[in-house]
Amino acid sequence: MKTGKMSFMVLSAIMVFLIGHGAGLCAAKPNTLFPTDLPGRTCVSFGAAGFSKPACGVIYRLAKPTTCGMPLGGIDTGCIDLETSGLLGYCSLFNTNSPRRGPLNVPILGLSVGGKTWVLCDKQPKQEKGDYQLRNTIYTKGLYPDFVNPLIMDLKLEGVQTAKEIHYFGHYPIADVEFDTDAPVSVGLRAWAPFLPGDVVDSMIPGAVFEVRLRNTSGSPQQGTIAFSFPGPTVKEAGTDQFSRREVKGGFNGVEVTTELASYALGVIGKENLRVGGELGADGAGWAKIALSLPQAQLNQAGSSAAVDFSLGAGKEKVVRFVLSWYAPTWKGGGYNWSTTGLNFSPHIYTHMYARHYPSAAQTAQMLAKNHKSLLKRVIAWQQEVYSETKLPVWLKDSLVNILYMFTECGVWAQAKPPMPAWVRPKDGLFGMNESPRDCPQIECIPASFCGNIALVYLFRDLALSTLRGYKGYSRNDDVPWNFGGGWDFANSNTGVQTTLNGACYTAMVDRYAMCWGDEKFNREFYDSVKNNAIFTVNLRPEYELGDRIISMPTGNRETEGLSAHWFEPRDPGWWGMVPHVGGVHMAQLRIARRMAEKAEDEKFARQCDEWIAAAQKSLETKTWLGSHYLLFWEPESGKRSELVFAYQLDGEWITHFHSLPGVFQRDRVKTVLDTVKRCNLPLGTGGVMDFATPDGGYAKGVGYGEYSCVIPFALMLSMLYMYEGQQDAGMDLAHEVFKNIILDQGYAWDMPVRTKGWVNNGEGVATDYYVCMMLWSLPAAIEGKDLSAPVKPGGLVDRILHAAQRK
Repeated sequence: MKTGKMSFMVLSAIMVFLIGHGAGLCAAKPNTLFPTDLPGRTCVSFGAAGFSKPACGVIYRLAKPTTCGMPLGGIDTGCIDLETSGLLGYCSLFNTNSPRRGPLNVPILGLSVGGKTWVLCDKQPKQEKGDYQLRNTIYTKGLYPDFVNPLIMDLKLEGVQTAKEIHYFGHYPIADVEFDTDAPVSVGLRAWAPFLPGDVVDSMIPGAVFEVRLRNTSGSPQQGTIAFSFPGPTVKEAGTDQFSRREVKGGFNGVEVTTELASYALGVIGKENLRVGGELGADGAGWAKIALSLPQAQLNQAGSSAAVDFSLGAGKEKVVRFVLSWYAPTWKGGGYNWSTTGLNFSPHIYTHMYARHYPSAAQTAQMLAKNHKSLLKRVIAWQQEVYSETKLPVWLKDSLVNILYMFTECGVWAQAKPPMPAWVRPKDGLFGMNESPRDCPQIECIPASFCGNIALVYLFRDLALSTLRGYKGYSRNDDVPWNFGGGWDFANSNTGVQTTLNGACYTAMVDRYAMCWGDEKFNREFYDSVKNNAIFTVNLRPEYELGDRIISMPTGNRETEGLSAHWFEPRDPGWWGMVPHVGGVHMAQLRIARRMAEKAEDEKFARQCDEWIAAAQKSLETKTWLGSHYLLFWEPESGKRSELVFAYQLDGEWITHFHSLPGVFQRDRVKTVLDTVKRCNLPLGTGGVMDFATPDGGYAKGVGYGEYSCVIPFALMLSMLYMYEGQQDAGMDLAHEVFKNIILDQGYAWDMPVRTKGWVNNGEGVATDYYVCMMLWSLPAAIEGKDLSAPVKPGGLVDRILHAAQRK
């Protein structure tokens, strides 16, 4: 972490002052969605359409795009990325989840005025040249031999012009885009999908609205055409090469294209001079003719286009609202619906929960046509609550909003139908988050959920409860599962992996729900599973004496498939015998179990937890303390021992702060360790902190995920621990450094990596769309020095968000 820079809290205060004193950042031009003269790749506050107070965000342009555009979609609906280039990116609308279909690399909008046509995109699609984000085609060759993913790598947009510049402001679930052309009619686009915290039914509407704002900037009347194109499902996704089409009329007017597995509707809201046809795609000649005709739709072609002819007087404006809705009710656990072999192959077929509420694409389109104004108003209302929170810096407000994109990229909700176990309730279904759809696809990897589920608990309590019941239901012999299944499978749970810490993850997630929304009934439902797992965890290494046992890895250190049984998986340096990090997390687990025992009036078990914690503390403080930090590990019988400085050795202490419990490490030593980490690990990092360092402050070569690794959620836990321990500036600087690198330097706003690399790779990220990064939603409580329940209390940030998002 760089030192000597001004605290970002101070910078945020300066920005607020400037906004309030006419610095030119507050108001958008009267006819644009947001100011287009703002600096790029900089987090700022500014006026935006629909907001009565300044919004916060980053403006992206063609010279420095994001690695992936913002996804359009909601809970359980799948999504489609709208790239900062104006092209469509990755797509999971039709259940091609892992590997993901795309990037599609096709434009969606075109404008024709005065005999000229402008396709509103960049000419350059995503290229595969070493781009880590495009490893789909490499990733699939040996792992998914039957996967088909046609890509367009060369846009043949001949005979048309394209945008000279694109200004892109994404604030999930809204993408605001302004296109610069030399046309006499300027174009702005507000593309959005319903996402409303606290209202899961409205948040899983499978559709998106594309509000196109046409503005005649000339001094004379203009006539023209605005056209929208969508490729539809592939033949593999649809399960057929025959696509039925029918005209749809009403509040929504357009076309519905249907097959048994994948359907969609495309058209406009209200009465417009509408024409529909086949897909325009990347065909420049087709786009050049949109004022006269659209391609003829063919029975064996899935794509469609919709065009609206318009007339605008001098200086006048018009809004055309295109609607895209979809219906693809089932998915296959292997990751794509035609899978017959390959990594994570599963024959299991699941039904989306959204299909219960939205049974056809045409019906969904009509509902969006009826309710679009109120839905968008509610989205803006909850976002404004975040943007107006004066206790948070600008960068954090922007990222709190945008990181929620992971719900649509990673979340899926299965109905209680076979092959679901009998204990899955019809009302609950089973909701799960995929750890990383494009890199490590598996449903509900428990350490990932431990890191990321606080946003789920805060914003969608019913989904959080469904998931907790899944962990409880899949537990075996008091060992909670590591996941619900590989790929996108919900009925192939796995225990025996990372057993050391799985119980602590489960116990913490139960307690988060209990602290926010729980009652006596909830405590009764989950207490036995928490108690039994605590007993199981304490006895994972029975050959050790009691205190040593609780702070140790399991017997044999439980390695599987070349990985260690710890959150940090690589074998080198491994985790052997007594591990202070494990000890701290185990004691935090016992603190939570003890509190639940008190609520259950189980005094005997509460006393047992006290005895275990005391024994563990004695072993930890007498056998692993080095004077400046705790040992990484020590296994007396083998002689294996490491004195490397592990930046996150006090994770257990963070858990106790966050959960409003007494600490587990010796108080004076907590400060000493934080000072050591500040001296040894923090100076080594670009964009964060190095996971490991030598005691003299050098790089720890050949260990963990690499000597330059910074694992993002654990860096955030460390930042919060600094805050809780009275070092607010150090904590805020670290958290800001991590997200400045991710968002501003690397452009990963909608492509969250699990970790970044240090100096040697200029802070580049590793892996994509990792749900763990939603740990960010833990920061608002820590910034105030309060426990996790503070934001849900009356007047708290989450409480205000939930109220703002509700139906009015």
